[in-house]
Amino acid sequence: MENAGGEKPIRVVISEANPGSADQLRQMLMRLVAGGRKVSIAGYARDGLEVAQMAVHMQPDLMFIDTEMPGIDGFEACKLAIAANPDTICVMVADNVTPELVQASMRAGARGLLDLAKPESDLRELVDEFVELRQTKEKPEFALATDPEKMPVSIAVTAAKGGIGKTTVATNLAVLLAKRFPDQVVLVDFFGQFGNVALSLDLRPSFSIQDLLGYEELDVELVEGHLAHHDTGLKVLPGVARGNQEELADVDIPQLASLLGMLRRKNRFNVFDLPALLFPASPYVLSRCQHIIVLTTLDDIVTIRDTAALTELIVKSNVPVERIKLVANRVHKANDFTIQNVEEATGMKVWAQLPNEYTVVSKARNEGIPFVVSRPREAISQALAELAKRIVAESTPEHIAGTNE
Repeated sequence: MENAGGEKPIRVVISEANPGSADQLRQMLMRLVAGGRKVSIAGYARDGLEVAQMAVHMQPDLMFIDTEMPGIDGFEACKLAIAANPDTICVMVADNVTPELVQASMRAGARGLLDLAKPESDLRELVDEFVELRQTKEKPEFALATDPEKMPVSIAVTAAKGGIGKTTVATNLAVLLAKRFPDQVVLVDFFGQFGNVALSLDLRPSFSIQDLLGYEELDVELVEGHLAHHDTGLKVLPGVARGNQEELADVDIPQLASLLGMLRRKNRFNVFDLPALLFPASPYVLSRCQHIIVLTTLDDIVTIRDTAALTELIVKSNVPVERIKLVANRVHKANDFTIQNVEEATGMKVWAQLPNEYTVVSKARNEGIPFVVSRPREAISQALAELAKRIVAESTPEHIAGTNE
């Protein structure tokens, strides 16, 4: 039950092996209540088994467990309580703390060991730590880490060579995701060819990725302030301008890690238009992505050979092979090679196919309007929409866990 100020009291269960053995701790807790801390004693556990039972039935926030309990000792009771209700924080209690008791408490999974012979301020600090922990669960980042519908997902779109349609696919895929998750998708033109992402979206950005990587320290507000906004609900971190790529070739990895971390804190999907392994930072970005879309075409044996080499390099950089999505672009019956040729060369199954609709793609690029917006019924738009659905479906924690078994 909430108090008048709206703060929920901390529900506590105390072990009491013998009548009166918990009096000292109970009095200490009552003095905390008198001092303004909201604590409610929900019950008393009389033996080790009851400790575990009350963890389930009482759902306490804190449990104080005496190291010596009848039936099941306090350490075993602590293990059972944590297994039964991982949300309950267990603290062992002793009259005389020794290094051996500290080690035993840690092995049992206890959050701490309260020495009743020490000053009462130790208990106050422990309760304050719990309050701080509970407040952590109210932060937006907690939902990002635990809510399957909010967990951030990073997607790289790359290719072994230029001209395969990497930017076109990345841009239209990001737009499709943004239509489903407005203001929760960012497209990063990662050292792209002179800002082609912005050109494809008819954006005239004021900032680029180069500006952000120029700061010594980043925060969420600073990063968000450097993103361009498209009318589809997509956010864009534009690439560098013509002639400035060399300045970013040796980007500091910790600095890049900070940028990626800030983007993930605010966005459900982070899509990277990523060049092949031309820069030292590219392998790092790939290692942070749950999905790596590797594009290839079927009309050039060199492209197929280079795609096989690229996928091999990605796997050798310790990226799990199941994260790689091999996508055949511009598929047409007149192609010189087949899907089977690509699969034999790479040793991987083609995950998706995109049809060759040069006129649709070219006109959309020249207009600065993604074809999934201007021509949603075209075959290329439908194929990309299906690809986006599969990405979303495969971005659930259950699916990701299953692929790593």
